[in-house]
Amino acid sequence: MLDVIPKRYILTTVALMATTLSIALQTNLSLVIVYMVEPDFNETSNILKPNECSAVRNVSVSTEKYTGKSATKFNWNSEIQGLTIGLQFFGMICGYIPGGRLGEIYGIKRTMIYTILAASLFTVLSPIAAQLSVYCFMFVRIMVGVGAAPIFPLLVVMIGKWIPITEQSFIASIMLAGYGTGAFVSYLISGVLCSSDFLGGWPSVFYLSGTAGLFWCLLCFLCVYESPNVHPTISLNELEYIQKNIGPPVKEMKKVPWKSMITSIPVWTLAVGTFGQYWLLAFFVTSHSMYLGTVLNLDSAQNGLLSCVPNLIRALFAIFVGSIIDWVRRRRDIPIVYLRKGATLVNSIVACLGFTAVLFAGCDALLNTVAFILGGLCGDFAIFGVALVPTDIAPSLSGTLSGILCFFGSTPYFLLPYMIGIFTKEEQSLRQWRYVYYCTIGVTIVTTFIYVIFGTSDPQPWATEEEASPKQKESKERNEQICAKPNSNCNSSEYQNYGFSDRL
Repeated sequence: MLDVIPKRYILTTVALMATTLSIALQTNLSLVIVYMVEPDFNETSNILKPNECSAVRNVSVSTEKYTGKSATKFNWNSEIQGLTIGLQFFGMICGYIPGGRLGEIYGIKRTMIYTILAASLFTVLSPIAAQLSVYCFMFVRIMVGVGAAPIFPLLVVMIGKWIPITEQSFIASIMLAGYGTGAFVSYLISGVLCSSDFLGGWPSVFYLSGTAGLFWCLLCFLCVYESPNVHPTISLNELEYIQKNIGPPVKEMKKVPWKSMITSIPVWTLAVGTFGQYWLLAFFVTSHSMYLGTVLNLDSAQNGLLSCVPNLIRALFAIFVGSIIDWVRRRRDIPIVYLRKGATLVNSIVACLGFTAVLFAGCDALLNTVAFILGGLCGDFAIFGVALVPTDIAPSLSGTLSGILCFFGSTPYFLLPYMIGIFTKEEQSLRQWRYVYYCTIGVTIVTTFIYVIFGTSDPQPWATEEEASPKQKESKERNEQICAKPNSNCNSSEYQNYGFSDRL
């Protein structure tokens, strides 16, 4: 049966599972932590400190009803909770660049297996670490972030090796749709488990998700290969089709031109755009469920259901739009830069409209859900927007550059929860959360403007050839002057003695 299925589609399925697992391992804490800790109760009563939604929805609940059925709770205030979630994503930041580079050096498949294996083991250890101390728990969650982070830049490289240009938008949207479906699965299952007695309630979320990661490592070992050329059972027709439509072979660069990369204006412009697009994704990953649980006072099952819906819809919508984009590109030659900037601009406009709607939704859970669905509808447009630009401007260094951009893009995952913790330290209220939405809208507008005006998808010179030494550059300039003279013979021994040869 598997011999009949094209190998790139098997890769696509395993990659979708990888991104789903990666984001699930990172996002489950955002919902679980609401039910791991003691809620914010008045000292003289067993009633939650009131906010606007407590009065509107007549919320007056006991500790057991609010926090679920598990017995173990921790006395962590909102600032510690925000810091704990933020440090996990700080681990992501630390894992992106080395993960992308290790994949280029030692192979994508091997690096993915090792990193997911580490993230899964630390996930299983999370409940034990929480019992020991909050600092042990923070360390374990940092390591989960480090292990889960490299999947994105590694898959960007894999897409460049395996997926024909005419299928890239559609298949990339499926591969990376896990960043929506992962949050969907994570919130839905976490909400159910936190309200159950299974394995103690909230600890079961970490046990089951970590075990799923171990099974994925085995599946990847059996089904995934580094490139079509080394796959033992790929059909000759599929191999020829991929090689014909994959584009020119990418020259492997033994040395990364760090100086040229760091001083490149297109890279910095792209980094700004990536920061803004990932800020939007970070809200739905780190803060959406927290808002529903602490401000709207929803129980774990309701919270899980309403938190997962926007993530699933945005993933499905990105796949649908990705198929349309590929269909159009097969019929018309559209400059890739228009696609990248258009996807970024549409996502930003829709997100700002959605967050504005949240500001007017008040305490109505249904209206909030509709507004969040609108705000996140185009969130995965980042997949064929800023996320694939490294394959345009630096094909030979797409893994390393994707890791660098994910470094910038993941800082909101750290900053946003911590910022929310500061804003809501005194009270979890609509009034305080408005500042979060104002900041989000402002960041989105500024970063999108910078990328759309100054961004590019043109291949950069430093990413297409090895950097020459100063002496070689001087020799090259002299020879160019010689060749420019009338009746010059650039093949002469005089020309060759200057050292300007193919090695440059």
